[in-house]
Amino acid sequence: MQFSHLTSNYSRHERSDIVSKDELEPLGSDDSGSSHISYLHSKETRHHISHRLLVFVLVGANILLLLSSTALILARIALKETHYSEKNNSPYSPVYDRLHVYRSESRHNFSNYWPDNNPSIFQQYPSPEVDDAWDRISRQDSISLTADEIRRIGHDPATVWPAPKNEFGEDVYFGVIDVFHQIHCLNALRQTAFPKYYGDIREKRKHNPLKWDDHLLHCTYTVLRSLMCHADLEIQVGQKFTGWPGLSMNFASNKQCRNYEEILNWKEANVIVPKLSNWTEYPDRPIIEMDPEGVMTPYGNHLGLEDWAISQGIELDIPPDLAWQPTKLLSHMNEEANN
Repeated sequence: MQFSHLTSNYSRHERSDIVSKDELEPLGSDDSGSSHISYLHSKETRHHISHRLLVFVLVGANILLLLSSTALILARIALKETHYSEKNNSPYSPVYDRLHVYRSESRHNFSNYWPDNNPSIFQQYPSPEVDDAWDRISRQDSISLTADEIRRIGHDPATVWPAPKNEFGEDVYFGVIDVFHQIHCLNALRQTAFPKYYGDIREKRKHNPLKWDDHLLHCTYTVLRSLMCHADLEIQVGQKFTGWPGLSMNFASNKQCRNYEEILNWKEANVIVPKLSNWTEYPDRPIIEMDPEGVMTPYGNHLGLEDWAISQGIELDIPPDLAWQPTKLLSHMNEEANN
């Protein structure tokens, strides 16, 4: 009991001293305490500012990342739309599914006539180098087509000449990209314009079932139809050139062009060439024969090759190493010789 009493009195005495000290030294007069509180407040403020700044930086970085990603996606979509617009604005061709076809702007000076101005090789006079260049861009090599692609083009696969099954498989057919036929026709017109270099082409082609003049008319119309079909609408202007009286046309223009070199390279990389190129009368599989009217012969005419040649007075000259050789024509010639 006594121990407890002493402890209790001591506690009351200590509390009395503390109260008295507080009364003598109010809280507001303690400089060290005030500084400590200010420091804590300042530290907390700086912490909040740093936190807000970090949040701002992170949000800003995410916004920039979002904008960059959106711009990249839109650019890719725009690129695809350019590709698909070429595909969607053209009749079906399997080439669009195998090659990225696009257009880009280019400027051409079509007024450059002079060989010493280093024009394109296609604007130069005939030479072996010029012939090689024209031969490359006009060669009508075949690419492979599937039966489904043949149907989408608009033909029955049973009527289309198939590639040899033992070399290329079951579902492979021959096809030629149209532009190479068009340039083949342009090349025929070009060669005819230089008889001193190429000689008398009519005489050289007299054994062909299509007479050269008829071939040229076909080619002229083929090139014309292609130009009219695409119908470029770029504008050419007339200008006044120093020392040249009156108005003269400037044929330079900007054009949106497909990349022909890429198309040519793709074709060359995807050509299918049979090991045996012997000209046979039939393929290695059954094929439905088509009426030659309107394609091989004029409308109203259904003659086969030999009968057509006889009717036109054309003497076919078939190389003897080819599998198909004329028989009716030889009989006809023998009859004429006997008469």
